[in-house]
Amino acid sequence: MAVQSVNSINNTMASPVRNVNNPDQSISFKDIMMDALNNVNALEQESAGITEDFISGRTDNIHSVLIAAEKASISLQFIMEVRNKVIEAYQEIMRMQI
Repeated sequence: MAVQSVNSINNTMASPVRNVNNPDQSISFKDIMMDALNNVNALEQESAGITEDFISGRTDNIHSVLIAAEKASISLQFIMEVRNKVIEAYQEIMRMQI
């Protein structure tokens, strides 16, 4: 029974990623990365806006400023780690002998 579960997971992982809105179209890695970068950019801009509001005195909620800054920082660190792993994988492939 457990072996069947593992096989079903492997079959699911082997299938290409499908677009939810259009099942006939698969999503590329480039689209996923661009979406992630756009999200990081939006979080950075939101953090800058909240920080500017705090500095100018339009808000006095330091917690929201710190939370927005930490969200932006964590998302940037995550996308940088993904980038590093992609570069490492590329370099490993280039070192392979054929």
